[in-house]
Amino acid sequence: MNPQPNASAADGRPTGYNVHTGDDVRAMLDAMGLQSMEQLFSDVPSSVRLGRDLDLPPLLNEWDLQRDVRAMAAMNESTQTHTSFLGCGAYEHYIPAVVDAIVSRGEFLTAYTPYQPEMSQGLLQALFEFQLLAGRLLGRECVNCSVYDGATALAESCWMMCAATGRRKVVVPQAVFPEYESVLRTYLEPRGVQLLRVSADPVSGVTQAAAVSGLLGDGDVAGVALQSPNVFGVIEDVASIAQVCRDHDVLLCVSVNPVLCGWLEPPGHLGADIVTCEGQPLGLPLNAGGPYVGIIACAKPLERYLPGRLVGRVHDLNGKLGYALVKEDREQHVARDKATSHICSNQALNAIRVAIHLACLGEANFGRLAEANVANACSLRARLENLPGVRRLRAGEHFNEFALELPLPAQRFCEAMRARGIFAGVPLPQALAGHDRGLLVAVTELRSETDLQDYVTQASLCLAGEGGT
Repeated sequence: MNPQPNASAADGRPTGYNVHTGDDVRAMLDAMGLQSMEQLFSDVPSSVRLGRDLDLPPLLNEWDLQRDVRAMAAMNESTQTHTSFLGCGAYEHYIPAVVDAIVSRGEFLTAYTPYQPEMSQGLLQALFEFQLLAGRLLGRECVNCSVYDGATALAESCWMMCAATGRRKVVVPQAVFPEYESVLRTYLEPRGVQLLRVSADPVSGVTQAAAVSGLLGDGDVAGVALQSPNVFGVIEDVASIAQVCRDHDVLLCVSVNPVLCGWLEPPGHLGADIVTCEGQPLGLPLNAGGPYVGIIACAKPLERYLPGRLVGRVHDLNGKLGYALVKEDREQHVARDKATSHICSNQALNAIRVAIHLACLGEANFGRLAEANVANACSLRARLENLPGVRRLRAGEHFNEFALELPLPAQRFCEAMRARGIFAGVPLPQALAGHDRGLLVAVTELRSETDLQDYVTQASLCLAGEGGT
């Protein structure tokens, strides 16, 4: 496109959506000492210019434009229009209304950590409470004030293990979520960290301690990065892997679904040196993929390697109790080569949502929530296994997510179910499932008995070849 000054009405008002009038454009060009917009863009080669005006519809007034946008938005399919069994890292959970009511207070409406402790005691205290609650949930004593998301948290933790040991190899099971593996490669490989792959047992889907042990003998492995439940929905044997790591003097990081910690012992109590999680299941809506919140909890000796910031309870010179940022070893505060991380922000508002959600549920109700998740998942899995040609892809114990092998391509099945108002699950990559018929199905406490039975009924029709296959 050859940019031209925006046409304007005689009174100088713009005639298009661009707020800059012709007079505005002329004034800016004069300030730059240029004669035309063409001169402004003269450095852009003509070969990459469009060479014509954009093909846009006629101008609309404000209310017609709003109506068109609403009509386009109504075409979207979401968890408000379909029953969702999607998972693989992001889950539809109930969020009590009190979470939004509290977090929408003006004092909390920032995504950033405060830099003026004397002015921000309430916000700092809320973040301090988040650290305490997250540490208790994950089973480790030191928690940072959050990073971007669960994948980022796992990648940062792998670098923590490398920094703490001075080694540059990390064992990563192939059964981690594909998106997490992609972030691991992006973060670690440019830093010279070698990722050593270990396959899960083809029957159970569990990463075997013996297989991990076989990769720890060369003395240059910093640690093991485990995910539980893994991409097959299978719960990993954290205690066994932790013992192998201790035997070889390497560290263990576990990325966990935080709701699982309401049903089983948290990884920190099972020997994991670092525990990370995606905080989205703890009071954050799906939001089409974000923003979310990554949480890292670690043992005290590893605290100095934590990325981001830590809020502490302190006393001032007069002995008065208060809160302050007690650690912020990032590149804005220290020399770049000494920074623990180059993450320049955090998810303070979402971290506070997590704290409110956990505080409102309480320990007993959080346990009931976890039990409802696993009960619903087991109920649906058992019913689906009774359908012709459907069987479990991996036999290991699962939480609220399980993998199935279907008699037809998973993508085709999902499309047919979507036409019936159901998001049936996430098709697994062929490299993981061994074929194109692997499907990961997630079930939360939001799915009613009617939802579960409807899934089975519609799946039976789709698998029988009716309406969509």
